[in-house]
Amino acid sequence: MSTHKDNEFVKRIFIKNEKGQTIVGILERKSPNKSTKGAKVGIICHGAQAHKNFSFQPELAKELPFDSYRFDFRGSGESDFISIDYGNAKDEIEDIDTVVKYLENEYGYQLYAIISHSLGNIATYQYATKLNRNIPHLVAISARYYFNSLLNFYPKEYMKKFKNDGFKIDEHKFDGQIKRIMTTYDSFLNFISIDMSFVHNLPESTSFTPTDDAATYKNIIPNNTLKIIMGANHAYTNHSNELISLIKEYFSNEFQSKRFLERNRFMTRIPRYLDVDGVMNFRDLGGYPCKINGGSLKQCYFRKRYIFRSGEITEKGINTLRLLNLQDVFDFRSNVEVQAIGLVDIPGVNRIHVPVFKAVDSQEALFEKWALYDQDYEGHSKAYMIMLNEGRSAYKAVFQHILSHPKKPFIIQCTGNDGNGIFCMLVLKLCGVNDDIIAREYEITGRNSQREVVIKDYYEICKGFFTLDQIKRMMGAKYESMILTLHEFVDIYGSVENYLNKCLEFTQQEINQIKNNIITEITDFSLKGNNDLYFKSVL
Repeated sequence: MSTHKDNEFVKRIFIKNEKGQTIVGILERKSPNKSTKGAKVGIICHGAQAHKNFSFQPELAKELPFDSYRFDFRGSGESDFISIDYGNAKDEIEDIDTVVKYLENEYGYQLYAIISHSLGNIATYQYATKLNRNIPHLVAISARYYFNSLLNFYPKEYMKKFKNDGFKIDEHKFDGQIKRIMTTYDSFLNFISIDMSFVHNLPESTSFTPTDDAATYKNIIPNNTLKIIMGANHAYTNHSNELISLIKEYFSNEFQSKRFLERNRFMTRIPRYLDVDGVMNFRDLGGYPCKINGGSLKQCYFRKRYIFRSGEITEKGINTLRLLNLQDVFDFRSNVEVQAIGLVDIPGVNRIHVPVFKAVDSQEALFEKWALYDQDYEGHSKAYMIMLNEGRSAYKAVFQHILSHPKKPFIIQCTGNDGNGIFCMLVLKLCGVNDDIIAREYEITGRNSQREVVIKDYYEICKGFFTLDQIKRMMGAKYESMILTLHEFVDIYGSVENYLNKCLEFTQQEINQIKNNIITEITDFSLKGNNDLYFKSVL
């Protein structure tokens, strides 16, 4: 038995697969008192002749900023023993699928990352491709591409005996006990003949690799970030702290935010962010990968050059708007905001004023709602739940436009981030864009360099009611606020389809047509995202 002790943060879990075999793993929680429904979880997969507590894995689990589950593949550690076939990975793929389904069904987790070491990467890569799973992050540590190079590690006499005997016995220590593992010669031949070219089909990936293999992975999956740890061996002995530090930095909110912004500046070769005179924060909502009816992400994307989001629109940008064939602007601002800031009539542009806070006709009433935004993440989420209820007619008008006018691109406008943010959440989630992308896209608004101008304008409007610091907090666009809102939305409405059907009164046929009008299939795979973290050990 494992010497690992269960506590409120750490719990050993036994999972039965379809064959009745037991997979043993350790669930490590960051905040045990918080609900796991909709929360991120990372899966940690070990390599050959290893186990869930091998080398850096326990410490890595402690340092990750999200919950994690590290487990023993069948035949390893505490899990049920089976014969080992290193050239197959079928059993390991099934183990990963069993673990993920269990954590999703029993705990409500969302798979956020798979971190795998050495041989575990084969199963992880195949799981992502063969099962068409959208995994926001794959971190592959010491991932091999050329397996026949392993022959260099074995003397000729050793290999001759291995071939003549037909098997070899390896011993490794687990919890103070010696475990003996048999590998057949045929299995070994299959192993060193593995063809890893299927990684071309990875929807998203992230890796650490050994020297020669690193360049190959980098060329095959160009959107990766390669990290090199000098002096480290295959298991990162004496370099585990450096390894963990780099992974922790990669998963930090600041790194992920900057990375998302940089990597989504273009949709293939088309810029997402446009510099339009007199218009702040003007960007295309298209290009993000969609998952429909459980299908593959490989070719389905949110349609580009159809839905744009922006701040205040003035006549200065009319030439750009005409070039983009933009004639309709849905203005989500309240009556109070329009009266205070003004509404500019632009020739050739049809401005449709659909305030999300329609019933607000006084500053006092508006400021009372805005006060919720001064309560950090939970306050934003509460305000957004109110907005989803009060803004039904506004959001229905936009979805009706999508349904009726699929060839008429349009703009959604809101000086802050709330009206636009919630509509974008609805339309992106309807099309199967994952929550992490939705929250990062929302967060972009708060990183805009012109944001200070808007904050000062709103401070003048709210002077006497809110301080400048309060206005900054209220107009913040934090990743965590949107993640919490997404969780609350699912708890209340179940799905966007339910919201559109029950709250906005669209039929299922109309909802399907709305999705069809937005989602497109493409063959240009330069849109692939999140292929970015490679680690390489260098002896």
